[in-house]
Amino acid sequence: QLYADFLGCTHLALGAAEMLGIRLENNFDRPYFAVSLRDFWRRWHISLSRWLRDYVYIPLGGSRRGEIRKDLNLILTFLISGLWHGEGFRFLAWGLYHALCQIAGSRTAALRDRFFSLLRIGEEGLLRSLIRRGSTLFLVMCGWILFRAQSLRAGLLMLRSMLTHWNPWILLNGEAAALLPGTGSWSILLLSLTVLLLAGLLQRRMCIRDFILDQHLLLRWSFCMAAVAVIWVFGAYGEGWAASEFLYGGF
Repeated sequence: QLYADFLGCTHLALGAAEMLGIRLENNFDRPYFAVSLRDFWRRWHISLSRWLRDYVYIPLGGSRRGEIRKDLNLILTFLISGLWHGEGFRFLAWGLYHALCQIAGSRTAALRDRFFSLLRIGEEGLLRSLIRRGSTLFLVMCGWILFRAQSLRAGLLMLRSMLTHWNPWILLNGEAAALLPGTGSWSILLLSLTVLLLAGLLQRRMCIRDFILDQHLLLRWSFCMAAVAVIWVFGAYGEGWAASEFLYGGF
């Protein structure tokens, strides 16, 4: 929900600006394909990340004054990022979490390289890439729990439950299916996630937008009208949906 909301509003802004002749920079670069949390912040909300880097992290001294000062600057930068997103300790905890994960990542880089070397997993190999992307995605999702929870306490309880409760049967006894009301909700969700995944993979090889714009006028407009129709039908799909639930409307 966070990803789709933010990606959607960002692209709406890009499209609306270009209709007025203004070409804005992209604010997303396939963030869930990141190979580290540092790489994630180069891809997610790029404009905010650059602003924090240029106006907070670098003025504080950046990485020029030793490792300890570098870590403190990173912590302060992400605490400010948390405050920017909203009030409440959960946003501060989310910012601190990302800072500490990045610090831990840089501190353990040599140890991880040695471990992968012992297992004969090459730096540029597919397996190493999948491990790095999978572990980064997992860490990002754990952070989103703190971000999305109603309170810091609720988020911490969810994270603790992930480690203390083992109940795979909810996938078979109907409890998981009941989380999404309405017939076909899970099918639509899985189909939508598949489209997002395929688009992200395809975007690595080509610019989908430019490819569509290079097509014949009839084909181009047919695709655009079909996309609008799909958004009209499925963009507001589901019981109890309301436009006020748009998450990033509050930031």
